[in-house]
Amino acid sequence: MRNPTPFIQRMHAGGMMPIFFHPDEQVCLDLLFAAYEGGVRVIEMVNRGKEAKSIFPKIRAAADKMPGLYLGAGTIYHSYEAEEFIDMGAEFIVAPVMNPKLGEYCAKVEVPWVPGCGTVSEIFFAEQLGCQLVKIYPANILTPEFVPAVHAVLPKIEIIPTGGVEPTVESLSQWFKAGVLCVGMGSQLFRKDLIQQGDFQKIQEQVKQAMNIIESLRAPKT
Repeated sequence: MRNPTPFIQRMHAGGMMPIFFHPDEQVCLDLLFAAYEGGVRVIEMVNRGKEAKSIFPKIRAAADKMPGLYLGAGTIYHSYEAEEFIDMGAEFIVAPVMNPKLGEYCAKVEVPWVPGCGTVSEIFFAEQLGCQLVKIYPANILTPEFVPAVHAVLPKIEIIPTGGVEPTVESLSQWFKAGVLCVGMGSQLFRKDLIQQGDFQKIQEQVKQAMNIIESLRAPKT
């Protein structure tokens, strides 16, 4: 870890942050359960549908019964959205963009903020606003090579790639070798076909497999 604050330590311990949302409340609860049973301890529910604000409190209530789970809200663009989800129990905020006003608000209320950045300048400005962890997005466009390039000039900032990260040894090893703190995954982890089939056991197994890969990649080399 480059910046071992309590927030960074918790995100590092998580290793992987699954990203999810479904307009059906029960599906969201099933995905949350599958992720938790698969070993996930950091998760982000995204604000990508009109149902999100009514579903999030149910996710919060379920998460309260899952010891050690750290729940954040994502796809947050503005401070008023952050305020709504923080009031509902979001422990951190994730944004697809670098909105300084959102960063200033989160700093004011002392809630960690993870902005989406695609350039070194955006990452620099986020760090100036007190950001500890940035989401590089879309990660499949930026590629793992972007990570050491950022760290060469901003050595303390922590990075989580999102968008295109796959739950495979090949993909995960590239990102962790590049120096990311943890990884974010959505549709690659929570496959639409498995959700449609209601096969949450298979999703749980794939989550566990991805967590095992991350653990093995991080294991001290002997």
